[in-house]
Amino acid sequence: MKPLHVLLSLLGLGVLVACKKSGYQTKDGSVYYKDYLIRSADYGSFQELNSVFARDKTGGYYRGIFLDSTAGASFTALDDHYAKDNTTVYFCDNYIDFKLFETTRKDKVNRVVGADAASFEVIGSEYNYARDKFRAYYEGVGFAVSDVASFVPLSPQFGKDNRVGYYQQAPIVGSDGASFVMMSRNFAKDKRAVYYFWNTVDMPIDGATSGVHTIQNALPDSFTAVGMYYATDKNHAFYKDNLIPEADPATFSQWDETEIDYARDSTRIYFQQHWIKGADRQTFSLLTDEYAQDSKTIYYHNHPLSNADRATFTVLAYGYAKDTRRVYYEGKALPHADAASFAMITNEADRDATDKTHSYAAGRRISRTE
Repeated sequence: MKPLHVLLSLLGLGVLVACKKSGYQTKDGSVYYKDYLIRSADYGSFQELNSVFARDKTGGYYRGIFLDSTAGASFTALDDHYAKDNTTVYFCDNYIDFKLFETTRKDKVNRVVGADAASFEVIGSEYNYARDKFRAYYEGVGFAVSDVASFVPLSPQFGKDNRVGYYQQAPIVGSDGASFVMMSRNFAKDKRAVYYFWNTVDMPIDGATSGVHTIQNALPDSFTAVGMYYATDKNHAFYKDNLIPEADPATFSQWDETEIDYARDSTRIYFQQHWIKGADRQTFSLLTDEYAQDSKTIYYHNHPLSNADRATFTVLAYGYAKDTRRVYYEGKALPHADAASFAMITNEADRDATDKTHSYAAGRRISRTE
């Protein structure tokens, strides 16, 4: 017996058999999806289309779910999410339903409103894009484009046609579609301009959780992304849509792949778009919780903690740090906190730190009984 068979037997899963357990099965006059009996399926006419879609003479199926009112003979799978018959288009998904104490997977089956089944086609299977002769679609939701015939998706967020670029299924005002190029999840450019994009993953700008800004003074021909939020052209360096006037673009780079808010060039260190004045480039190093140090000074973001004792400075957690004389929260000294007895508290909802006389929550001093 092969080693794989032995392993499966030891796990109590049995030996491998010819029928697959990941999709549809027909056996003993019945139809199954995985191990679930599909009672409504017609065994004689049942046909598996791919791992999730199937049909029989009465209609279509998604992961064993019968799709009401589908025309079985014309039901076709377009990919693992889109399917159609001669009148209707469907978008289906097996998604993760996040809950505080329980996370489950659920099936979603939606009719694509307004879709023209005859001309409907998938154009970006990896991104869940499609189109018909009237409009484009993302995850089954239609949106208007200037030239549907030339529309192509570039990522889940970006697309373009021959006339304009798109972000989150909306046109980028003033953009040139023919020359539009996505450079990263946050930067794109065309022959006219360079753009910075943000969404809920990024910090809001002017209160908006998503949007696009044209980057002033950026040169499209030489513009390139050098980090998640950092970019350069031949004359400038940028953080998001902010110019970093002191930076040398020829030697400028993000700190590393994981530290996305720090950068350096041949002579200076930067936090976001700010030059950390006085920082010694040769000895500068990052600590944790956005603290940093060089051979003489402790920093929080781009601000030196001039009174901190570098020799005894220790980062604790949740923005707290201390030295022999002071306690700090997010770079600010906490008045009256006792450094000698100050310690972190875990697994308590109403406080995160304590000293010999008080408790603290997010840097705020509270009484022990509060």
